[in-house]
Amino acid sequence: MKGFVLHFGSESKKLRLPDLGKSAETAKEKLRRYGVRAVFAGLFALGFLIGAGCASGIDKGVAERLDLLFVTNISARLSMSVPQIFLSCFVAYFLFIFCAFLMGLSAWGFLGIPLLSVFRGFTAGLSCALIYGLYKMTGVGFYILVILPGTLMFLFILVRYSAGGFHLSRRYMRLSLFGNEREPAPETHVKRYFKRTLFALLGCGGCAAADMILWLIFANKFDF
Repeated sequence: MKGFVLHFGSESKKLRLPDLGKSAETAKEKLRRYGVRAVFAGLFALGFLIGAGCASGIDKGVAERLDLLFVTNISARLSMSVPQIFLSCFVAYFLFIFCAFLMGLSAWGFLGIPLLSVFRGFTAGLSCALIYGLYKMTGVGFYILVILPGTLMFLFILVRYSAGGFHLSRRYMRLSLFGNEREPAPETHVKRYFKRTLFALLGCGGCAAADMILWLIFANKFDF
């Protein structure tokens, strides 16, 4: 729909109404581009709430044995060396990227990729609630200063990367169902996906480095 021009009186003042067709097309393009990411971010928030709600049913010993994902055994991490802290944080991030990578290369992986955002949110919410249960407001301050920054950084990386894997997996699915007549061969998309994987891994390294620095700066300031 094209814009309209209205004329008022002899002065012929022009009032240009917005081009509704162009606005709708722009909104549709933004929805197509960012809609999946917004959904994944919402799933992370949902998982966070679920994890926080489930914390009361998790035994402390079990949580400490799963410290790689839940970051609850603070005393154990305080005794680690600097490389060990970095490696521990990096591996926790790497596991999610690796799972998203494999699902993105599968024709049915797009069904499971959204669950990664839910599970990542679940681990973050569970860690937050368990730390609060163990250390009260001291634990909340520790979580905000030491754990939360890296969690938010990785959330941005995971959501962006998972969206790419989601779209690639759907292309594989359409290719397997309809062949080349309905969906072009995804070689170009696969090359782009590998580049995104490399950047995602570099981002994981950045998140782990940020976690390591925050642990070194703030961890010993708290009395656990």
